[in-house]
Amino acid sequence: ITLYYALLTVPTQLLIGMVLAYILFQNIKGKEIFRMLYFLPYITPPVATALVFRTIFSPRDTALANTVLSVVGIQPLEWLYEKTPFLNMLFQSEAEGFLAGPSLAIITIAIFGVWTFAGYDTVLYLAGLGNIPRDVYEAAEIDGANGWNLFWKITFPMISPVSFYLLLISFIGTFKAFNHIYVMRVPSASDSVITASLQVFDTFYKANNYGYAATQALILFGVIAGLTFAQNRLLGRKVFYG
Repeated sequence: ITLYYALLTVPTQLLIGMVLAYILFQNIKGKEIFRMLYFLPYITPPVATALVFRTIFSPRDTALANTVLSVVGIQPLEWLYEKTPFLNMLFQSEAEGFLAGPSLAIITIAIFGVWTFAGYDTVLYLAGLGNIPRDVYEAAEIDGANGWNLFWKITFPMISPVSFYLLLISFIGTFKAFNHIYVMRVPSASDSVITASLQVFDTFYKANNYGYAATQALILFGVIAGLTFAQNRLLGRKVFYG
């Protein structure tokens, strides 16, 4: 479930952050206001905003999310209360295990994660774009490069250090995410939203099994360290530092 949450949030928020930063880096009116608005979710209290999302994604027909779905002719969904794997819901199948996919409840929580951290990624990408020398673009334009060539051959490689940094801290963040998941989970979702950090908490606080919880925490630390090391070995050498 933790891996589901990481795969749902990290690539999405990085892509959205990169696109927003590229747009806001252009000479458009009011870009300072948009930068502030996109960064605002990151600095708002996660408990308060998670409660707002619980209201938006309530299973009631009058909830905002279900109201939007009704406009396009889709039946109301249970959202945070739905433990059935999403692929089974979509294709009316009975797949089990990892291939069944994440539940709608964890997908809804992932939407909150993307909404929260996409603005933070945008700000860092803007800083990376500001460090690219303008004469590099001018030289490429003289050679006949179009907009796509400029982005793929110049912008994307030169912001790869930012992408690599965000990839590392985002994966670490998803594996230790707790506050908003704890607030947004509901009993009817059962174990479909129990990530590693919540499992450690439940073992410690609910089961009062302190030694077992400490062991789980150490295992989680080992998993995070191993993933970080693997990303450094596999992706670190591909980063372009100029």
